Amino acid sequence: MSDAEEDYDETPSFIDMSSAVEVNLPETGEEPMDDDDEDDGHNANEAQHTSNDDNMMQDAEEEAVPIVDQSKVTITSHGDAVYAVSAYYDNASKILSIVSGAGDDRAFLHFVSSSNNDNSTAAASHPPIVRTIPLSHAHTDSISCVSFNTPYIHSDVSGKPQRNLLAVGSYDGSIVLYDGKDGSLVKVLEGPSDVEWCCFHPKGGTCIALTHIRSPLHQSSSALQKPVATQVLLAGSIADGTIWMYHTPTSKCLQVFVGHENGELPPEHSHPMVNGFAGQDGTVRVWAPKTGMSKHVFRLVDGGGRGGMEDEEEGSGGGLTCLAVGGGQDGQLAIAGGEDGNAYVVHVSGKKLVATLTHFEGNSVTAPGRLDGNEDMQDDEGGEEGEARSVEAVGFCPSNITGTAHWCATGGVDGALKIWNLNVGGGSGGAAQLRQRCIREDVKAGITRLKWHNSLPLVIASYTDGCVCVWDARVGKVAECLTGHEDMINDMDACFVDGTSSSIIVTGSDDKAVKVFEFNLIQPRTAPCDKNPE
Repeated sequence: MSDAEEDYDETPSFIDMSSAVEVNLPETGEEPMDDDDEDDGHNANEAQHTSNDDNMMQDAEEEAVPIVDQSKVTITSHGDAVYAVSAYYDNASKILSIVSGAGDDRAFLHFVSSSNNDNSTAAASHPPIVRTIPLSHAHTDSISCVSFNTPYIHSDVSGKPQRNLLAVGSYDGSIVLYDGKDGSLVKVLEGPSDVEWCCFHPKGGTCIALTHIRSPLHQSSSALQKPVATQVLLAGSIADGTIWMYHTPTSKCLQVFVGHENGELPPEHSHPMVNGFAGQDGTVRVWAPKTGMSKHVFRLVDGGGRGGMEDEEEGSGGGLTCLAVGGGQDGQLAIAGGEDGNAYVVHVSGKKLVATLTHFEGNSVTAPGRLDGNEDMQDDEGGEEGEARSVEAVGFCPSNITGTAHWCATGGVDGALKIWNLNVGGGSGGAAQLRQRCIREDVKAGITRLKWHNSLPLVIASYTDGCVCVWDARVGKVAECLTGHEDMINDMDACFVDGTSSSIIVTGSDDKAVKVFEFNLIQPRTAPCDKNPE
């Protein structure tokens, strides 16, 4: 038998412990390795990494500067994000009235007054007095909108003062009227399946809108009288694209406007002869309130900006997001912001497109000024991941402000506030002159609301990072940056104190708080425009 073919005994053999030999290892200062030493080594490395990460997070927390709260009043009645606020300041009584609504299905009426209205020194040294009244209706869904008629009240032809009212709208479809002085329930109105917005008509007359709907709906107008403006309440639905008009003294629905096809948005305020609304179908529609008929349709986004085109061709530019009316010397201009990154200015009675404002320059994927990572308000369908393009807020400069009467402003999810001069350029849908581009440096936050000052060339803008900035529209510089909120501001309103340079700004935020800020042009606080001013 060859060596290759040699048989091997495969019987298992065992070591005899009596023959084991102990081997002495040289002393190295290290312990012998156990079976679990390898795993322990990995665990030690992981623990070291975890410890380092914890230390880095702790260092970051220690370096983080708390947000400076510059608000005069903070109201914490709500248990969820505040979606809607409306405010009115009474110059005679010096009382600020606020109505707020939130995701907790609750609405509250708040009264804010100084501790001593007759003694300015005492008022300055003591905090304001806040009285809160829970509004009684039991909603079953989030509050979407609130509104006062108080700013528009005047005596009717009989000389009888009109009633102070406030309206609360909810996604549960309810529209509830309350007394604006004591919060007592007045009436629950029957309306659409959900309520996206509501507002009192400031002057009455006809009506202008943004919406989308297919099936016609006729509402008898036999009950329609010529009501006093503050007796008219308008409410719109995203679900069915309808606008409802109510006569508040009788609680009757005077008209239902049907025509928008994907929901509509309210105007900031309406012209005395025309009501206008903008919709997610990309159209601005002008309505006659007595007949409920559409007087004109401006097809903007879907129609490629071709104002007044009546074709039904659907485009891919998205819908309209915001609307303001009453611009220009004749009050006939309306401006609508779009998801396509443009804003469109139309002349209502002239039935023409006046200007297309390209908020995102070039309207390209990488528009200048776009802030990547603005996840709070990014457009999910805007192309590349993280791209934010839509115009979220628009407004006209009041015509009484000398030298700026033809100006308007647009605010986008890119955080840019742009000031436009409609007197230069424009015409037949052309571009107006871009005067100023107001940008907060090194801040990634989109604009949620904007409002012009009633007598000064200032624009107040709220942001997704919880800040409010007051911009000088003439030079594009920030006059004041107000901090205090810890999350996105969803809604904002502003009141202006007669005979002074003071402005009162009311905000509602995702941080569940309602805050009241005061801005004085004569004595502004010089603060950097970030969340942690020094």
